[in-house]
Amino acid sequence: VTTLGGWARVARPETSPSPAPTAKVEKEAPLFSGAEVHNWPWRLLGQVQRAYLVVETQEGLEIVDQHAAHERVLFERWRDGGKVPVQELLVPVQVEVPFDRAEALQRAIPRLRELGVILEPFGDRSFLLRGWPAPLADRQARLGFSAPVLAVADRLLSGEPPLHELWREMACAAAIKAGEALSPEEQESLIAQWKRTQEPARCPHGRPIAFRITWDDLAHRLGR
Repeated sequence: VTTLGGWARVARPETSPSPAPTAKVEKEAPLFSGAEVHNWPWRLLGQVQRAYLVVETQEGLEIVDQHAAHERVLFERWRDGGKVPVQELLVPVQVEVPFDRAEALQRAIPRLRELGVILEPFGDRSFLLRGWPAPLADRQARLGFSAPVLAVADRLLSGEPPLHELWREMACAAAIKAGEALSPEEQESLIAQWKRTQEPARCPHGRPIAFRITWDDLAHRLGR
């Protein structure tokens, strides 16, 4: 049993309920794939503070927030608003939330299914999580499902937000965090994927993703 903030508990039931009928699921795209790395018009210099990636380009240097960049990559996997493939959980996860959030989740079950979140009521304020969006499932399984479920529930308390806002919360929960060490291959693949996004300037919440300094500006600051 894990306590979150003193009021939320997530646990796997001792006796697993019968799984839902199996559906054919589209295979999840890997978060990082070394096969995608080529000779790019930029050079990765490395990771600093386990939070930022430093990139050399023809114009200058880029300092990239790894969480914000990954959040943008994950968010755009659903940018067209199409049907989200579902990854069924081998063992359903029991999620318990406060009563007000339970009511909001109960009302939103059909809408959440459109995002690939398969929830079933399991008591007054408990749910069984049976499926998660395939583009986010593998990493979220390692991190745990409590935080994104609670984030979605909190967002639902303020009304009925558009589906892309709920997806934004789930992408944020699944994205790599500051403090996570990445291998050189993971760093390079993340930068490559981020540079291919439609809106690389800002994360889905509106924060800037990268700070840039040109070679001319650098030379000027150093008195050259």
